Amino acid sequence: MVELCQIVTRLLSVCLLVVCLVISVPLAEASRVRHFQWEVKHEFKSPDCHNKLVITINGKSPGPTILAQQNDTVIVELKNSLETENVAIHWHGIRQIGSPWSDGTEGITQCPILPGDTFVYKFVVDRPGTYMYHTHYGMQRTGGLYGSIRVALPDGESEPFSYDYDRSIILNDWYHKSTFEQAAGLSSIPIVWVGEPQVYTYLTLFSIYNPN
Repeated sequence: MVELCQIVTRLLSVCLLVVCLVISVPLAEASRVRHFQWEVKHEFKSPDCHNKLVITINGKSPGPTILAQQNDTVIVELKNSLETENVAIHWHGIRQIGSPWSDGTEGITQCPILPGDTFVYKFVVDRPGTYMYHTHYGMQRTGGLYGSIRVALPDGESEPFSYDYDRSIILNDWYHKSTFEQAAGLSSIPIVWVGEPQVYTYLTLFSIYNPN
């Protein structure tokens, strides 16, 4: 009787193993690894005709959009080429299950990336949707260090609604003052507020003189 129980237990274990393998193969085939190489550095840009030193990723500000599908593994190899500033990137809304060191909260889940150093972020995007990433160090987000993440459904799955097309729009305040000036004012006693963003002022004036 004991031997029969052992045989049955072994057979059940083998069957369970086979089922797990059968289930895991399609999942492994469906998910992909999305690898990105980023270089963060200062560059002069003038999106509103005012030349300003901004923080770019591969020469872009906002940074490149991360495109992936649900359950993909995203790997971002980030090199900090800023001369005097540290860097850390937070992936807003992305659950870091099993990868807390990739959350990008400087001083909590990781040490900042020092100038000249490289850090590899690796995480799984387990939920479809539109997200954003941004720096988690100082005033760098107002300097242009941010971007969007778009996670689509896996192949063969569709949304429960139809649409012609979609476009992502990401907005951020734009100041003519440098991030250094902003940080110096906010850390002063008494505090020196940076004021309203210049693009907002420009759009307000434009709407007044061009009501159509």
